[in-house]
Amino acid sequence: MLRRFFRNSALFIAALCLMSQAPAARALEKGDREPIVVTSSRMEADELGNTVTFTGEVILKKETLTLTSDHLIVFYDPASKGVREIEADGNVVVRKEGRVAHANKAIYYSKEEKVVLTGEARINENENQLGGERITLFIRNDRSIVEGGKVLFYQDKQAESKQKPASRKTK
Repeated sequence: MLRRFFRNSALFIAALCLMSQAPAARALEKGDREPIVVTSSRMEADELGNTVTFTGEVILKKETLTLTSDHLIVFYDPASKGVREIEADGNVVVRKEGRVAHANKAIYYSKEEKVVLTGEARINENENQLGGERITLFIRNDRSIVEGGKVLFYQDKQAESKQKPASRKTK
């Protein structure tokens, strides 16, 4: 009886492993995307306008992306009932894998999976900063386009100290 238990438990574990891998493989094949999760202090739905408005400490999470703002409106496509675009206003902060972007306004386009930042838009990554009138973040490709702005790259502090000659103080 003990042998049958161990033989069956090995089959059971193998079956669990196969079952746990099947949904993941199926999701990758279909190109399914993770859901968008929004939390806030207040929510108001307008079914006729196909919008949902979130206000107060708004946090949007989608895979590795986190967006915070004061106000957020989700626009639905009436035909597919899916999210068409999301508009965030006021103190917008977008975080994704070590990059932090700030702006007054952001629009997320679901179909293209991109975020367009406007109004004092800037991205900080380590010591480097990008700023512009309009910054487009492509979520899937991990790339950005900065329009009408400037790019500031800071050197490593150790490399910078080697380049500057030591100054002497005189009395």
